[in-house]
Amino acid sequence: MTGIELCRAGPEDARRIAQVHVASWRETYSGMMPAETLAGLDVEEWAQRWAANLSDADPAAAAFLALDEAEETAGFGYCRRQRSEKLLPLGYEGEITSLYLLGRIQRRGAGRRLLAGMAAHLYAQGCGSAAVWVFRDALHARRFYEAHGAQPTGVAGVWEIYGMVLPDMAYGWRDIAPLAQGSSGRRGCGAA
Repeated sequence: MTGIELCRAGPEDARRIAQVHVASWRETYSGMMPAETLAGLDVEEWAQRWAANLSDADPAAAAFLALDEAEETAGFGYCRRQRSEKLLPLGYEGEITSLYLLGRIQRRGAGRRLLAGMAAHLYAQGCGSAAVWVFRDALHARRFYEAHGAQPTGVAGVWEIYGMVLPDMAYGWRDIAPLAQGSSGRRGCGAA
């Protein structure tokens, strides 16, 4: 996995995250979401959402960027304390809210490293377990989390966005310590 670097993101990185978020949705959800919905995704709207997320005062909330060989943002992940009223009572303390990669860096270990970095961060903040929501029909994402030790929690729901109702399901790790062990040091993102 040569050349991919991870770094911690801050509020100044909201637009970079939004650009990858929109581009990765267009790549990943083609066929799952209407083409006109994907074409109409607005980077500025998502940048505002990410600016709010990245300003969260909770120390468990953190975003990480995956930078390619040219130091361009090609992926990101975001984690925080668990907020789901369905998952909190089941003992899932942390939440992986987002993990997206552009196709050009997939299958090179960047997703595994982002996941491990988020697990290490959550673990350092006192979260010993975590969960992630996955679109039920996103088999590639489900396989990814299963390959990294996540188990279905038995909790399902729906995500309503852009007039669509998308069924999702939660996967979880009862102990994120082993997942966190795959983490390596991260630098600040700077101007990359």
